[in-house]
Amino acid sequence: MAQNGALAAGRIDIRQTILRSASTGHPLTLSAPLGLRDPLLPLRGREALVDTLTRVHLGGLPDGLVHVLHGLNGCGKTAIALEAAYRAQQHLGERLSLWWLSARRTEPLEEGLRALAGRLGLRGRQTHAHELVDVLWQTLSRSRTPWMMIVDGADDPTVLDGPGSFAAGTGWARPHTCPCGLVLVTTSDGTPSIWGTVATLHPVYPLSDEDASRILTDHAGPHAGTRPAARSLARRLGGLPLALKLAGAYLAEVNAMPRAFREPDAPDDFAALRRALDGPHADALNPAQAISGTWRLSLDLLHHRGATYARPLLALLSVFAEAPIPISVLHPGTLARYPDFQGIDGRILWRTLKALAALHLIDMAADTPADVPPVTADPKAPPALRVHPLIRDASRQMHHLPLAAELLRQACTLQHAGLPEEPDNWPTWHLLAPHPLFLIRQQEALANLSAPLQTGVAASSENAARYLLARGLLRSARDEFARLLELHQGRQSQDNEDVLSVQHNLAGVLHELGELDQAEFAYRQVERGYRLLLGDRHPHALTARHELGRVLHDLGRLDEAEAELTAVLALRRTTQGNEHAHTLTARHELARVLHHLGRLDEAHAEYQHVLTWRRTHLGEEHPRTLTARHNLACLAHDRGQLGEALAEYEHIRQVRERVLGARHPQTLHTAYRLGCAMRENGQLEPARYLLSVVHREMTDTLGAHHPHSRQAAAAVAACTPPGQSSADGRSGS
Repeated sequence: MAQNGALAAGRIDIRQTILRSASTGHPLTLSAPLGLRDPLLPLRGREALVDTLTRVHLGGLPDGLVHVLHGLNGCGKTAIALEAAYRAQQHLGERLSLWWLSARRTEPLEEGLRALAGRLGLRGRQTHAHELVDVLWQTLSRSRTPWMMIVDGADDPTVLDGPGSFAAGTGWARPHTCPCGLVLVTTSDGTPSIWGTVATLHPVYPLSDEDASRILTDHAGPHAGTRPAARSLARRLGGLPLALKLAGAYLAEVNAMPRAFREPDAPDDFAALRRALDGPHADALNPAQAISGTWRLSLDLLHHRGATYARPLLALLSVFAEAPIPISVLHPGTLARYPDFQGIDGRILWRTLKALAALHLIDMAADTPADVPPVTADPKAPPALRVHPLIRDASRQMHHLPLAAELLRQACTLQHAGLPEEPDNWPTWHLLAPHPLFLIRQQEALANLSAPLQTGVAASSENAARYLLARGLLRSARDEFARLLELHQGRQSQDNEDVLSVQHNLAGVLHELGELDQAEFAYRQVERGYRLLLGDRHPHALTARHELGRVLHDLGRLDEAEAELTAVLALRRTTQGNEHAHTLTARHELARVLHHLGRLDEAHAEYQHVLTWRRTHLGEEHPRTLTARHNLACLAHDRGQLGEALAEYEHIRQVRERVLGARHPQTLHTAYRLGCAMRENGQLEPARYLLSVVHREMTDTLGAHHPHSRQAAAAVAACTPPGQSSADGRSGS
């Protein structure tokens, strides 16, 4: 097979030429197409795999098995086979017998085997390939001269069965006993049961970003953009070598043309092409459209095998975001209520997923190579699958959007996925969150959904944005809540409680981002709305009032904050009891005000009571437990108990790094206080280094004008003149 890109200055296209025997019966050439191997365009990222094949063939490690390269069409299996053949030829020269056969259809394969038998002098009285095959493999097994047979394009492995069965060792391609022979098959099908024990399977994965970016640069030339831009484009193309070559060759051709000949908006570098792939003219530029025919053949094969749900299931999965999809989202009962999936059940769904994965149309493997990102990196994450980005582009059918919305509505409920604020639930929400946040952006398609489904997408997206807020991804959370609020207001939603919930969460993000005046205004609106809708004693109204008290504290209006939080605490005790979690949170927030007012003994008693309760009910490493410990450490620091404070800060920082992440605002807050304590303890150089890191990270995550970023900058400057008092760093709730 030869593949040639036909590239125009506004479109990527491909021609595929398959060499086959003519109707006159002339034999198909058995020569390997080594001319397709360009030494100026080296094979990237496949060195380990080629080395393995070379060791089996030439390194004294013969196993006699058929070696099968399997992977997504376009991932470079043929190129790997060519490289292995080239290495063998370079090493053995004329001593090597090298044969290349096409297994895309039965007839060329049969004719190729007949031609091979003739070259080996086995014609005799046998005139048909099935009469020659036993003698052929007996002869190859007895050979003492090196040979290599490459059977390319066996995407339908039944073509290899011939007169018997490949898996039984009686097909056209077979295991052998020659110590210097190698049979190499390329295919898209990695189903183990099809290949049996006579084959060794070698998966061929998409390339890492680094190797893929080098292929882009190889083909596009050195002036098509920066390496980071190439990596970004390579990631969007899913590391698929054929797509990378097409994209790179397109850019090379565009840049070689006179500017007057180009389309006005033709992208001419990596960054521009990356943007264009998600733009209005993406279809004309996306290599997926050029390669999709081979993937459709794989789906046809699955349908022929009885996997009748494979095509609609792939189309449904392609509606989701370009991110791993938790398998639990695909609820069989919900699927079965929709026309394309009537009759499906859990067993059929699982078999269909496995069939799609075997042909590399989706990825469910956890054992991908170290340089290729696994489907999920977190071992606590639930099982997930991933659709290659280009297959997703080619397979997406938006008429499946209602079903995707319904599946996500179910998966993203708090009863199913748990509270987004709880770290134990973060591995699940890490997988779930991208999908509702992607759907909420499909505004034109969403407008055609039923009102309940639109509400479901909005609720799922709000929970996903709450996860972003909990993880400290504040700017992203702000954007998502703002988008949701705009959506609600655009729909003129009559469900005011939904609107108030989004407004409340948006106010919380504004508070965390240091936009205190806006947060105060928003919380007052939310508190008023809940009071009018639900009453002033409703937990939602009290929560809004509690958060307003926190903002007033951070604004330095301590008397107002104390009055607000004292009132909230009294109502919490009356309506929810002394030991309710919300009551304890109100006590903790009031303790922060007392702390700042200098009433340290009262603050210590409240902090300690809250900490004891949280340790018992939430656990030693829960974020709220750590917050109470952090504030007790701040209290010890402010009392001059520097040694105790240093030890506590260091411990809390380590736990927060593990639980929340090193760049989470709360982790940075503790690191800031630790740096200030180190400075006061005379450890100027370590303090300066730590505070510099904190300042850099805070500036990056919170912005240079955030109060905490400014405090960190001042603390760095204060490391030179010792003795300067540290800024306040107590944490809220």
